[in-house]
Amino acid sequence: MALKCSCTVNGEMKFILLLAIGLAGDAEKAPVSDPEPIEEPEPSDEVEECQKGIKGLRKDVLGLEFFLQDKNNYKSNCPETIWEQPKLDEYKKDPKSYLPKECKAGKP
Repeated sequence: MALKCSCTVNGEMKFILLLAIGLAGDAEKAPVSDPEPIEEPEPSDEVEECQKGIKGLRKDVLGLEFFLQDKNNYKSNCPETIWEQPKLDEYKKDPKSYLPKECKAGKP
């Protein structure tokens, strides 16, 4: 069974169609450029960055532990003592207890 097409193509459409077919054939001949290589950091750089990140993370976690422990010890051991707890950032900069000695757990 043959299909018949009753389409008519005007002159302008023929030109566009021929141009598209011609350009499609040239696409195979067109030079292909290789994609730019992606620069990946050296493994040693990644290790050093990771170690720095871990060191910073450890310091932050240790600061948070001291912050929470001081808060807990203050409430349970000496709420009558006037003491203003430093901000968490201070604990992160220098992880240590800022609680007065008389308020720390294990006092006599």
